[in-house]
Amino acid sequence: MTIFGANGPPGRLLTGQALAAGHRVTAVTRQPHSFPLHHDRLDTVGADVLAPVAVDAVVAEQDAVLSTLGVPAGKEPISTYSRGVATIVTAMTRHQERRLAVVSSSGVDPHPYSEGGLLFNRVLLPYVTRVLGKSLYDNPALLHWLRREALAKS
Repeated sequence: MTIFGANGPPGRLLTGQALAAGHRVTAVTRQPHSFPLHHDRLDTVGADVLAPVAVDAVVAEQDAVLSTLGVPAGKEPISTYSRGVATIVTAMTRHQERRLAVVSSSGVDPHPYSEGGLLFNRVLLPYVTRVLGKSLYDNPALLHWLRREALAKS
């Protein structure tokens, strides 16, 4: 399997779990020199999810592709999630691969609020998603694109 965003905390955890379960893993990160995991069944590849040729190479002949892409919050718009997953899906389509799992944000539809109570739901979460993490949550293109793809395949 290929794991994009493997160097972030979710990616490292997923990579470790996949190796512990006996899988062969290709960990994709923009910073392969700092990837802390090493194993006989692990290949660490330096690649950018926005580079189609690089993505195509690491997706070829895989049983599954997983994305744990992460982008730090900032003031600039973020399109890494939608453009990255689109690049991954394009490569998967070319290689006739069908299994994709994406770790996404907890602050998206259809249930943007947890059962965290009034203060959490109406004050803290909106502040995080609309102010601190505005650039992370202002990319509805990914959500709409994933919904469209899911409907097309059903």
